Amino acid sequence: MNEPRHPTSMSKIAQQCLAALTIAALGEAVSLGGALGLSYYCDYRTTHDVDAWWEANATEAQQREVIGTITQVLAALGPTRARQWGDVTSVELLDGNKAIFSFQIARRSARIDVGTRAPETGVLLDSLEDLVASKMVALVERGAPRDFRDIHKVCSVGLVTPWACWQLWRKRQLLAGADVDRARASLAIETHLSRIAQYRPLALIVDSTQRKEAEGLRNWFGEVFLHADDT
Repeated sequence: MNEPRHPTSMSKIAQQCLAALTIAALGEAVSLGGALGLSYYCDYRTTHDVDAWWEANATEAQQREVIGTITQVLAALGPTRARQWGDVTSVELLDGNKAIFSFQIARRSARIDVGTRAPETGVLLDSLEDLVASKMVALVERGAPRDFRDIHKVCSVGLVTPWACWQLWRKRQLLAGADVDRARASLAIETHLSRIAQYRPLALIVDSTQRKEAEGLRNWFGEVFLHADDT
């Protein structure tokens, strides 16, 4: 697996938040995940927000300090709000009532491997295995266009194979005590893909390059990814 590198696509606000956590010696209380975490291994698209996990040994006092530190950084840039739902805490920078940046931290339900430290920061970073597994969960459960692009990209650049993606998904599901029925997961992905195709038909994509890319990605999932095995 490739070594992580500091992503050039990271937003300035995200950099300020990570720098503040590093200075406050709070970097080991959280581990970066989501699209930002993945960008340390595959830096191909811009992501403005930060998704992270609480480390298992992070105390309640440390968690309050992390939220306070992030809030202080964002408050210097404009109005903020903190929200909590389920196991997720989100600190957001607002433009009116709209969040233009969010730093979300969730409690982890499963972990495949030990992570590392994000380059140029004192903040922890999830392993590539955990990042791909989490993205697979998002692909199955949410199926947003960015989820399809991310999985396609990590496979096309050779970080993982389609079969490895499925294996990592299964391993994470087992650790979390969740459903591991691949047939059901494949059907969910097919359903998401169909929804995207209906919302954005190829015939309505004016740019020829974008149309070709969309067609290639959709065909790859239908013909390769959904039928991947260990051969």
